Amino acid sequence: MRLSLRAAVAALALGLGAAASPAAAQTAPKMGYVDVSQVMDQVPGRAEAQAAFQKEAEGIRAEMQRMSDSLQNAVQAYQKEQATLTAAVRQTREKTLQDRQQSYQQRAQQLQERGASREQELVDRFEKIVRDAINDVRTAEGLTMVFAYGPNSALLSADKSMDVTDKVLARMRTIAAAQPAPATRPAAAPAGPVAAPAGATRRP
Repeated sequence: MRLSLRAAVAALALGLGAAASPAAAQTAPKMGYVDVSQVMDQVPGRAEAQAAFQKEAEGIRAEMQRMSDSLQNAVQAYQKEQATLTAAVRQTREKTLQDRQQSYQQRAQQLQERGASREQELVDRFEKIVRDAINDVRTAEGLTMVFAYGPNSALLSADKSMDVTDKVLARMRTIAAAQPAPATRPAAAPAGPVAAPAGATRRP
């Protein structure tokens, strides 16, 4: 898993323009633009959040690997003994393995959903910082609209005096400093018997 801030901020760039007010529409619009790539690379707290998220993701992968390995060992042990077991014992053992596989699949899904939810939570946090900073600068500078500038933008050329990137970066730092740091979470606490291996197939 990887914190996908790049895609989120690229998507954010599509909505940077702010609608002009009726009063502004009667006068010449005042425009500005932001270097999206630079803003994205310097979102305060991004590196720390990336490291924390990777640690959580590693914990999730580790638990899933333990569950998968343990079930595989149980299956192999059963296969070795299968020929010597009575029909009743075979039926009981197979039912146990099936139950563990089902439990693993449920736990694996929980872990995947947990990772995806955590990633989205962090992306939303940083996207809001970027959006709020741009909106604050637009208001403070009396701009009608702020356009995105970067490799994927349609802005081919513009007056350098319209570049408000540095002001957005400064505003982002102020906003981020006023917010509590995102809480870290345990990677993936085993949930009793469910954390025991319960599936023969490990999801990537």
